Amino acid sequence: MATVTISDEEKEALSHALEIYLTDLKEEVFKTDSREAKESLRREEEVIRGILKKLEAMKAGV
Repeated sequence: MATVTISDEEKEALSHALEIYLTDLKEEVFKTDSREAKESLRREEEVIRGILKKLEAMKAGV
C-alpha cells in the first residue's frame, strides 16, 4: 500500500473536488439505463465515499 502525504489545504481541495464529482456521479447513476453500468457507477460512488471519510478522519486528526 502506498502512502501519500498531503497538506491541509490539499485535503480541503481534494474533498471539495470529490464532493462535486460525487454529485455528478449520482446524476449519472440516475440517468444510466444499463444495469451493469449502474452497478459499476455505484461501486465507484462507494469508493469515493470511502475516500471522503478517510479525508475527514485525517482533517479531524484521527
